[in-house]
Amino acid sequence: MYKYLLLIICIMGIGNLYAQTDTAANAKVLQEIVVTATRNEQLLSKVPVPVKVISKQQIQAMGVVLLQQVLAEQTGLLITSNHGTGVQMQGLEAEYTLILLDGEPLIGRTAGTFDLSRIVVSHIERIEIIKGPVSSLYGSDALAGVINIITSPRQASGVTSITGRYGSNNTNTLDANTRVPYANGSFSASINMYNSDGYTLNANAASPTVSPFKATTAQARWQHDWSSKWHTVVSGRYYAQRANSYFDDAKGKIDDIGKEKDMNASLQISHTPSAHFKQVLRGYYSSYSTNEEMRYQQDKSVYDVSFFKQQYIKPEYQADWQIHPKHQLIAGAGYVHETLEATRYDERMAFNTGYIFVQENWKPATAWNILAGGRFDTHNQYPSQFSPKLSVSWNFYPDWRILGTVGRGYRAPDFRQLYLHFNNAAVGYSVVGTKLAADILKEMQQQGQIKQVNIDPEQLKNLDAESSWSYNLGIEGKVFAATTAKLNFFYNQVKNLIDTRAIAVKTNDLAVYSYVNINSITTSGAELELGQRIGACWLFSGGYQYLRSKDNELFKKVKNGQVYTKDAQSGETRALSRREYFGLFNRSHHAANLKVAYTHTRLGIDANARVLYRSKYGFTDENGNNVPDLKSEFVPGYATVNLAAAKWLLRRQLRLQATLENLFNYTDPQHIATMPGRIYSAAVTWNFYHPVNK
Repeated sequence: MYKYLLLIICIMGIGNLYAQTDTAANAKVLQEIVVTATRNEQLLSKVPVPVKVISKQQIQAMGVVLLQQVLAEQTGLLITSNHGTGVQMQGLEAEYTLILLDGEPLIGRTAGTFDLSRIVVSHIERIEIIKGPVSSLYGSDALAGVINIITSPRQASGVTSITGRYGSNNTNTLDANTRVPYANGSFSASINMYNSDGYTLNANAASPTVSPFKATTAQARWQHDWSSKWHTVVSGRYYAQRANSYFDDAKGKIDDIGKEKDMNASLQISHTPSAHFKQVLRGYYSSYSTNEEMRYQQDKSVYDVSFFKQQYIKPEYQADWQIHPKHQLIAGAGYVHETLEATRYDERMAFNTGYIFVQENWKPATAWNILAGGRFDTHNQYPSQFSPKLSVSWNFYPDWRILGTVGRGYRAPDFRQLYLHFNNAAVGYSVVGTKLAADILKEMQQQGQIKQVNIDPEQLKNLDAESSWSYNLGIEGKVFAATTAKLNFFYNQVKNLIDTRAIAVKTNDLAVYSYVNINSITTSGAELELGQRIGACWLFSGGYQYLRSKDNELFKKVKNGQVYTKDAQSGETRALSRREYFGLFNRSHHAANLKVAYTHTRLGIDANARVLYRSKYGFTDENGNNVPDLKSEFVPGYATVNLAAAKWLLRRQLRLQATLENLFNYTDPQHIATMPGRIYSAAVTWNFYHPVNK
């Protein structure tokens, strides 16, 4: 590792010998303000943790509609499809990444995954991505990192825009956005209607790969300065979707109609009595619900009906105190009340969480920035959690700095893992939450339904939160005047993993499942990002992630020759070697992206091409050894190419854009449902610029 650091330092020195000037774009990036990493406004160049910022201009240039399409093109993020479209970060699955909207959590996860397809990008001003645990500030689900979606900041200019887009699969969107600033504040609102006929990748499939759907998203935000010391922000969001699907049953074809609603509202009151002290009171409410109705097409009789409703209420207080020019203290406290009602739960469930957090930002010298803090969470259903974190940055050379972070993250057991009560009448198995397992199993034994008990259910009642210790070490700066580089090494060890286990066998020889804490997993690797400007118009950028992952207990068995596979040549059973151990499922060892962008401001032209690559990864376990080792168990590596081009006309009032995703029409119906093949789209935007009302 030392020789690589020495090489990097030498390159930096050469770069500074040749560097004479800086570009305006680089200067702008250095002055960008971010909020997610520290919970207050700081310059991106001074924050001691790696932060990735995706601007509205970048999103607009891509010509995409959904959040998942934006995240899929970022270094170190991989899109997964498991109970919805989620994002994998540093080799940790979607349930470990917290998704925020203007700093507040979005709820409504299925099996831990927040479905990114619920978020359209037309309302987004920028996205801030923090990799590594942020539980010290945000609590549960921030074990892998945080993605904060920021909408409609206060700006001096007023504009109303309307965008229409049409593309493959009869997909059409209509956007309307307005921002009206005035002397003491601003108001913004937007509405998006997104409809599609869906698609079917396999012509012989009994149901569509993605069902036809209609979705509507509406948002509003009002910011007002009541005086030089008092400021309020009121915002709200509403999302609704209806999907129409179908599938076959032994008795005939069944229509499946699903409805989904997501609503949230927030109020933020800021008081700044002096230049050195600020306090903020936040109130947040969110509600997520689904309703699904399945009926036989022939006689309209009911096949199944289900519902799900989750509510989330959170008041929070935060104080920022500039104790000294070199010391800034942030402290706060909050309370979360969360409820759930659903078909598969016996009664209305409730979680109550209280928490306090504190963070000290110490700048002992111009070149140093040290961030230390922690958060303590209490919960009415699982043991209390403490999540500390320490981050340090050192500007050891002009335009270069080293960043290091160590922190603990955690993810709490969810309602499903504690209180689910599900009996599959058609197949015959059962799934029960740990809090109910003992009573339900006892009742089933009295009814003569249990043949064998594998795990004493009394041992399951104290299911613990999953926790991690994570380490990040990075270096970033400018190799030449117009060349930027970022290199980050990471290591994550997650303990107390919550896994599904068969706790009993029923008399029908099928299982009763529940949840247990198991040993641990480890993910480690490196990420490299490079950017190169050529002239005023061209920008080349690229990124690469190398990832290794392992189940520590299973890997120990592999080393001891206790895990077996079938030899591809002889067909004989033999021990799996350490070299053959690939790692965890759904993790690629290599992922890369390459982007070329051309922007001519005077001519109003922007165009770009993006190449995305992902190496092979394990998908299924055919031989039951919990390791992807057979060729048929892997998804082959693949690359896709996306193109976009746009032109501004009529003094930047009219914008025309065309996009082409997946240029070479790559599909894998068996493994990748989210890739429908080549996708065309065209969009027209009209902007109305209006003066500020003084």
